[in-house]
Amino acid sequence: MTWPMPTPEEQVQFLRNIQRLLAEGLFVASYKFALVHALADLAVLKGEDTGAPLDLDTKDIAAKFVELYWRQCRPFQVGGEATGLVLQQNTGRQAAIISKIVDSQQKCGASLFRLKQVASDRWLELVAEIDNVVRTMPLWKLQTVGEERLNFLYENLDRGNRITLKPGVAYCFRAFYELIRDLIEGAWVRFVQKVNANKLGTVTDLGTFLFGEERACLDAYRPILLDVQKRICLYCQKPLSKQSQADHFVPWSRYPADLGHNFVLAHDKCNNAKSDFLAAENHLAAWIERNRLHQVELQARLVAAALPCDLAATVQIAKWVYQQTEKANGQVWVMEKVLRHLSTDWSQCFAA
Repeated sequence: MTWPMPTPEEQVQFLRNIQRLLAEGLFVASYKFALVHALADLAVLKGEDTGAPLDLDTKDIAAKFVELYWRQCRPFQVGGEATGLVLQQNTGRQAAIISKIVDSQQKCGASLFRLKQVASDRWLELVAEIDNVVRTMPLWKLQTVGEERLNFLYENLDRGNRITLKPGVAYCFRAFYELIRDLIEGAWVRFVQKVNANKLGTVTDLGTFLFGEERACLDAYRPILLDVQKRICLYCQKPLSKQSQADHFVPWSRYPADLGHNFVLAHDKCNNAKSDFLAAENHLAAWIERNRLHQVELQARLVAAALPCDLAATVQIAKWVYQQTEKANGQVWVMEKVLRHLSTDWSQCFAA
């Protein structure tokens, strides 16, 4: 069946409804923020740029909850110094999901990827526990605003382990992902700031702690990337010097995921010039070719180093971000200060 794309009016109404959920919904815990964030993330990873509905298993939503909360369950840091405070995510006692994740971190260590790979039984157990919370708490209450049920995302069945995003919903999540993510994370930060006001005082870097990029861990990728790139900068194709940096090929600002196959090594000058821009087609082709030629070695070394990696998810994210950039007639980075509009040739890179 062919599903029609949502009309411009329907897309605007979708964004208005998202705003209503965030502004008018009753939030006694941060679960609803995490749920909308998880739905948007999964629409990117599993959806298509069509108006089709999207079936989602609640265990996939639960796994996203763990990823979103994992960093937030660590002791809060101010100026790089740990305070020993695990941030409250509930207006009453600590949220159950936080307690369960903190327990897993204490038993299995701070690496989420290692938990998935090495302690896989505990990972599956944790996801099942979070799944039960998701189905009990936010899933069937998310779309309630006051005494009104919006039901614009999925039908509120009040039970079950699957939901179906309504026609056009996955499309809108994909089309407005960055905007929606900023709305959610901004509201989430304000909620956590309010709940922890007596303990946080005038802290200003809360958003960075909750959702920011962890630059310190990037050094672990350097020796692996040096070898698979033969000590050549991915962008200018010249020999790398000591002044090189690990870079997110798909920028963190476009989709926040630390996945090993997305990292490249580049001269600091190239990396700084690229910044948060999407790379041009020639760089995309070079990145795809690197991952293709060194797929086995990359996967083995990333797993051995307990560094997060998922080639299929990385490729899906890259395809999505280039699709959205083409639709917006967006610009891509070529070199130094040179930008140009993305052409339709980008899709041939993936086809090859």
